Amino acid sequence: MNISSKKQKDIRFITGFVFLSIVIGIAFPTITTGSFSPRSIFIGGLIGFLISFFCAVGYFTFLQLFRHLPFTVFLLLKTAYFTSVAATVLVVRFFVFDDIVKNFPSKANYIIIALIVTLGIGFISAFVLMPRRMLGQNALLNFFTGRYHKPVEEERIFMFLDLSSSTQIAEKIGHLKFYVFLNEFFYDITDAILEAEGEIYKYVGDEIIVSWRVIDGIKDSRCIKSFFEIQKSIDRKKDKYLDKFGYIPHFRAGIHCGPVIVGEMGDYKREIAFLGDTVNTTARIQEACKEYKSDLIVSSEFLKKLSLDSNYKVKRIGEIRLKGKEIAVELFGIEKLRT
Repeated sequence: MNISSKKQKDIRFITGFVFLSIVIGIAFPTITTGSFSPRSIFIGGLIGFLISFFCAVGYFTFLQLFRHLPFTVFLLLKTAYFTSVAATVLVVRFFVFDDIVKNFPSKANYIIIALIVTLGIGFISAFVLMPRRMLGQNALLNFFTGRYHKPVEEERIFMFLDLSSSTQIAEKIGHLKFYVFLNEFFYDITDAILEAEGEIYKYVGDEIIVSWRVIDGIKDSRCIKSFFEIQKSIDRKKDKYLDKFGYIPHFRAGIHCGPVIVGEMGDYKREIAFLGDTVNTTARIQEACKEYKSDLIVSSEFLKKLSLDSNYKVKRIGEIRLKGKEIAVELFGIEKLRT
């Protein structure tokens, strides 16, 4: 059974979360009651497992349906869900393992402390998960470990994906409605990017910039598959776009690879930035898509690293002198054959 890289990351995250919760579940009664026994270890570990398992399942399933909500509303919704799960498990625990009705007076302080801790952990857990989504799946970890605190040179793949005819669409439907159109488009293509191990680097107007480490991007031609999966995901939702906006998003992309300097940039609004000619060249390749009437154009440097199967058709465009470039770049258009 093939498991996508995104699901593998989710599984690793859930596993770590569950393990940490089991440890906390074992430690909590020991700290609060001073008792340490096989029974307390079993009950504490079971409680930690059940709470974390149901919280993780909810987070990666139905809570994702509400990710369009404002930051504070989504944060409070997740906190409420996490807290309600934990409170439910704790109440069941008291009824199953303790005669709570008979022993309530002696257990009252313990119950109050447990509920307060549960609320606090629920809020902290919900809050910690927000930067992971806001900064990107790897950015928070990279900041935490200091991986790019000092600039380094890396080989990276970049895809610049641009929405076509955005100015005309905005004029037709109005700028506020176009903003909603663009934001829904970015939401709808996110999963296809993450499934392909892509890192969303930036949103620039009606354009999204995606990056891969070379080894990740060329594996199974993920970066190429990502573009066509984006096409499929938008095609599946075309009726929604037609009904709501009167237009279906159409987009073009350029892909290139090469060395870039990666490092933390700025102070107050710090980000992990990519600098170098590779980024500029990718942007120019994307701009060439319209001129050469191709939805996806890649450079020869990038194409040499790929092993495309027979599902794709590669067409040489030629050695093109891109805008602002002195040396010509050999470009190729890629199409996916209908099967």
